[in-house]
Amino acid sequence: MKKRLIALFMVLVFCMAGVGAVAETEVVWEQFQIEAADAVAQLVALYQEQHPDVKITADVNGTNLSEVLKAMFSSGDIPEIFMTEGYNNMLTYEDYLLDLSDQPFVEKLVEAAKPCITTEDGTVVGLPVTFQSEGICYNKAIFEQYGIEVPTTYSELVAVCEKLQENGVTPFVNEFKDDWLLGQYLAIAGYAMIPDTTEFTQKLYKGEEKFAGNEKMLRSFELLDLMVKYGLDDPLSYGWNEACTAFALGEAAMIFEGEWIWGTLEGIDPTMSVGMFAVPVSETAAENKIATDVNGVWHVGKGSEAQDVAVDIMNWMATDEGAKDILLNVYHVTPVFQGWEYVSSNPLADDGYVEMTKNNVNPWPWPTWPESFRGEAGKLYQEYLLGNMTREQVLEGMDTLWAKLALN
Repeated sequence: MKKRLIALFMVLVFCMAGVGAVAETEVVWEQFQIEAADAVAQLVALYQEQHPDVKITADVNGTNLSEVLKAMFSSGDIPEIFMTEGYNNMLTYEDYLLDLSDQPFVEKLVEAAKPCITTEDGTVVGLPVTFQSEGICYNKAIFEQYGIEVPTTYSELVAVCEKLQENGVTPFVNEFKDDWLLGQYLAIAGYAMIPDTTEFTQKLYKGEEKFAGNEKMLRSFELLDLMVKYGLDDPLSYGWNEACTAFALGEAAMIFEGEWIWGTLEGIDPTMSVGMFAVPVSETAAENKIATDVNGVWHVGKGSEAQDVAVDIMNWMATDEGAKDILLNVYHVTPVFQGWEYVSSNPLADDGYVEMTKNNVNPWPWPTWPESFRGEAGKLYQEYLLGNMTREQVLEGMDTLWAKLALN
């Protein structure tokens, strides 16, 4: 590859000139989660400080990392470290997933972190980054001002919306310009509510199950309609930035999102008091659980030029005290390693962590879906919001989409 050939050429020049030189080992690190760019930079700096013969180039890409990776792999330019969402998503790159089953860090992982990095034959092919949660984020100050309790059922949420509106407060700001966000909504408000979600997923892949007619999937539209009815005008005009800004400025009391928006909210209003509760789709409170799972998995690029160094970095992150400090206090991970204590830094993450300790969570299912299904299914929801499709047509469209992506 060009960058490594240049490095080798420079070493040869120095040697020919009679000047002693030590060749650098180059590591390429491809990462999403742009909110963690500073943390990744600090990890890179610390490892390089401890290993002066290693040069790490970290590329944090939050929008189109999958396209970047596909282009790199197709050209034979295999990154030493790259990130996926784990589960089925990582299998897109199965030819480039190094077997890490015998690495020391694996024994340090908590059990809940292992499914997302383990293939069907039991091979471990990654290092989970953090647990994160998604639900309905709410403005605590507004709730307290009007004496509103956190809703635990659908009817309670309806009552909350009515009370807010009666007091001149817009209940929801909706981020439905983002198809991926709507894809995550359908996962949490419909798909995750299906009994034995794992079995349902397996049957979908075998062509033995369908979305059309599924009661739980149909139920998700009721909550969607509620959020639109009690939301700011034109829900399809707001993406991440617009929705988070409106929420931070107090233009609405609630938003469907995840703990990762806190950095954006804090940048607008550091004093904002927020919390998060489970999406209340059901009238049975116990069925409504916050969606929590591993968010992000680091892999070692099989066949990359410095894969041994990448493996060392994985184990280093699990054992080095400096790396641990960065992960807990800068990256703000909810720990995946045994014995690591959660460090509070994010009120939304705090609420998710409390539910984790109670085991009152559902794993989010979208990493088990075919690649691109989340966004494409979200586009179908957008057509519903535009009035171009009925509920049944959306679900039928999902069946067609799934067949196209997974069964052909």
